[in-house]
Amino acid sequence: MACDRTRIDDWCSVRALDPTCGSGTFLLEVIRRKRKHASENNLKSAEILQNVLENVWGFDLNPLAVQAARTNFLIAIADLVAETKMEVELPVLLADAVYSPAYVPNAGDDFVEYRIGSAQSDLRVILPTKLASDRVRLDKVFAIMAAAVERESDYKIVESSIVTQKVIKAAEAKAWRDALTETYSQVLRLHQKDWNGIWFRIVRNFFWSAIAGRFDVVIGNPPWVRWSNLPEIYRNRIKPTCEQYAIFSETPYHGGNELDISGMITYTVGDKWLKDGGTLVFVITQTHFQSPSSQGFRSFSINSDASFIPAEIDDMKKLKPFPKVANKTAIMRLNKVSPARPPVYPITYRVWEKSEKFSASIPEASKKNDVLKRATINNWEATPVGGGNSPWAILPKGHFKRMTPIQGESDWLTGRKGITTDLNGVFMVRILDLNETEKLVQIETRPEAGKIDIGPRRRYWIEPNILFPLLKGASDFSACHVHPGESLFTIVPNQGIGKSDYKLAQETVDGLINTKRYLDAYEDVLRGRSTYRLRQKGAPFFSIYNSGPYTFAPYKVVWAELSTTFEAAVVTNAPVPLIGSRPYVPDHKIYFAEFSNTEDALFICGLLNCNLVREYVESHTIQIQVSNIFKHLNLPRYDSQTAAHRRIVELCKKAHSATNDNRRTDLMSEMSQVSEKVLKGQ
Repeated sequence: MACDRTRIDDWCSVRALDPTCGSGTFLLEVIRRKRKHASENNLKSAEILQNVLENVWGFDLNPLAVQAARTNFLIAIADLVAETKMEVELPVLLADAVYSPAYVPNAGDDFVEYRIGSAQSDLRVILPTKLASDRVRLDKVFAIMAAAVERESDYKIVESSIVTQKVIKAAEAKAWRDALTETYSQVLRLHQKDWNGIWFRIVRNFFWSAIAGRFDVVIGNPPWVRWSNLPEIYRNRIKPTCEQYAIFSETPYHGGNELDISGMITYTVGDKWLKDGGTLVFVITQTHFQSPSSQGFRSFSINSDASFIPAEIDDMKKLKPFPKVANKTAIMRLNKVSPARPPVYPITYRVWEKSEKFSASIPEASKKNDVLKRATINNWEATPVGGGNSPWAILPKGHFKRMTPIQGESDWLTGRKGITTDLNGVFMVRILDLNETEKLVQIETRPEAGKIDIGPRRRYWIEPNILFPLLKGASDFSACHVHPGESLFTIVPNQGIGKSDYKLAQETVDGLINTKRYLDAYEDVLRGRSTYRLRQKGAPFFSIYNSGPYTFAPYKVVWAELSTTFEAAVVTNAPVPLIGSRPYVPDHKIYFAEFSNTEDALFICGLLNCNLVREYVESHTIQIQVSNIFKHLNLPRYDSQTAAHRRIVELCKKAHSATNDNRRTDLMSEMSQVSEKVLKGQ
């Protein structure tokens, strides 16, 4: 299917590259298509073989993958090799699609510097640009160096051999001496440490990729790895490249999936190896089109001279083509254009689903025709919800235009994230007993509530002064219905994250003898929390994150960060033993907007639950990042003088008080109709 999406009719005429080829699946398909087209046009075996060897290339950073791809590549052309008796060199290279010397040599630069390896075997390669770009001479130089390394010869002997064999001139040898000495000496030192002698072949492969030329088609399935999961030494090495393409999100803390390396590969490959006018087709994670962390990816700007134009997307996440892993699979086609220009939206966006005619899942090994028979393809369209590089709204054709009245920003509303404790088992507790005489409550820890080991379940007597009722997650509420599954309470020591808030929190806890004793018992694990270490330097060790005056607002409209359907509800308060009524405090899995009066909260909740808003929000958010929805959603303020506004408040209030689901559904249906008319200005 990915090869089909290239929209190429004549495969014989194109050069194709898979920059992360793995075992060579895409290379084999390109070879198959080339051979089929060649046979139909009666080309000779030698012509076919020459075409394949010159025009089908693969790179991979994994040596085992490269060997597997070379083997499969050779099997695919073995009959041609046998028939022509040609000596072949397979263009499947050990090379890095992100960090590659293909970008390093600039006009006027005399030398190329490149690093290969790990912290244990780091190799800093320095080569003359003139030599690095001449594959034949570089191969000869490396062959002489490799033989000399085995003999552990001094570089003077190596240089003499290179000049004597007329690989380089005496003047070049003198000008390049320092660079070549440094490179040779490093490989020699690795050899003397019992590292095997393949380093020159590795370096040669990396630099061969640099002069591979430009390709008509780049196709493949780049790895889907989050930035934080990359080895630190590799992150540091490729970070300047990523910054060059401006593909990092402008928001440092985006609360969801972070930048994926497949996005980086798209830009580096498109810049270094794809021809102007060429096509890039990748099997890629669908989150790139909607995740806040992929904001830079959606600019589609390669540099000042060239850009990508997104042409079409096939969204296959509902089909789950890789059933054993949790992912959101899509096939993306981008066209490279020069001079640079912005994309034109909407673009074709196909949503694939399993046909209702078949109950079972589509088998992983199914052929293309079998998949097409068992799948339904919805021809939708995608448009940036706020223009530019904002998340894409993915909707049936024409629906985005219908939503014009609610597009924009509600600058008077903010979506807040609930508190982040990073140690729920200590902060989010059950109350088991009361001591009214001492004004204490008995709490119980919850070791099962997180991955960090806090020891066995324990009970403590503490003051209830900084306890608040907790709204834990999506299961605690639904549309216009608050129904906590368990009565939990959360400790909120600090009511903000500023210096004055931390000072007050320390004073407060110091005055609560039993609470302080409880928190002190977990000081070591509290200090080890990631959010505390990264974002709360200088704060008391028991401080939590994302707290502020809004956390304690009397009325909150809440929605879940992770949910299959967007739903909102109004939460108010609940009793805290020995204290009285206190506002619910949401956990970090919940987002909310704060209000000081019930009418405003009920009005906004009513609007959020209407079908128009729900479809709009769900069109441009992914299930794990339904955060500040008001950034791309324009809602009116409540006006008590408007009858329709008052009706929405009335219906929303009754829906929250409904005692059965049928009654609530009826009320919300009418509420949706009234809300949609209000939003459309009718």
